[in-house]
Amino acid sequence: MKRLLSLALLLGFTSLASAQTPEVVQENEKAAIFLQYCSHFGTGVSYSFQSCVNSNFSSISRVTGGFFQHCMNFGQEVDYGFTSCVNNGFREAQRQLENTVWMQSCMNFDRKTLDYSFISCVNSNFSAIQREISSRN
Repeated sequence: MKRLLSLALLLGFTSLASAQTPEVVQENEKAAIFLQYCSHFGTGVSYSFQSCVNSNFSSISRVTGGFFQHCMNFGQEVDYGFTSCVNNGFREAQRQLENTVWMQSCMNFDRKTLDYSFISCVNSNFSAIQREISSRN
């Protein structure tokens, strides 16, 4: 039992020690970043689109050290909370990149599905972020 407790404490301290310090974030900024193209099919907001957006924000967070909300759509229609969360993520990325990249505000006008313009805007912003981070290497 003592060994199990010791192991649990050791693993807990190890995970605390592995939290990203400013030096680690600075090293990560030199790493390449590859953001996915997010596509959407069907009505509402597909799970694959939500996963793609959240995966890209997670990748950006690992490089910049910023905090990005997990964006989820609830219900069968496009929820304003989801589109707002995505735009908040882009504003956070812009802050983390010291306003060196311009982010479009992505608007969705159809409550039944994601507009092509919204999807295009999201992917355009992710491309701009990827270019900005890559140019810092």
